[in-house]
Amino acid sequence: MAIDEVHTLLKLVEKPSMRCFFTVVYSMGLRLQEALHLQIADIDSKRGLVHIHRGKGAKDRLVPLPHSTYLELRSYWAMHRNPVWIFPAEGRNHKLAPTAEQPI
Repeated sequence: MAIDEVHTLLKLVEKPSMRCFFTVVYSMGLRLQEALHLQIADIDSKRGLVHIHRGKGAKDRLVPLPHSTYLELRSYWAMHRNPVWIFPAEGRNHKLAPTAEQPI
């Protein structure tokens, strides 16, 4: 799949949390569980890196954070402002994200 096709697909995702999630997975080459369990503390914006905990083989690694992905993460986080999770559980009423204690 060409890069422009991926960008077209991502633009078609209407729900902001899912668009941001799939952008993170694609742009940083993460596994789904790695992206789901991202926490605010894992983002090193100054160095442009993300710390992935317990990836494949239970190994930690640092992954480059593209600037465009960082901007999308900031924009999405501003919608929920959960102090721990990047992708917090929203709950049945879609309003629990700011206080969620687990990821989606």
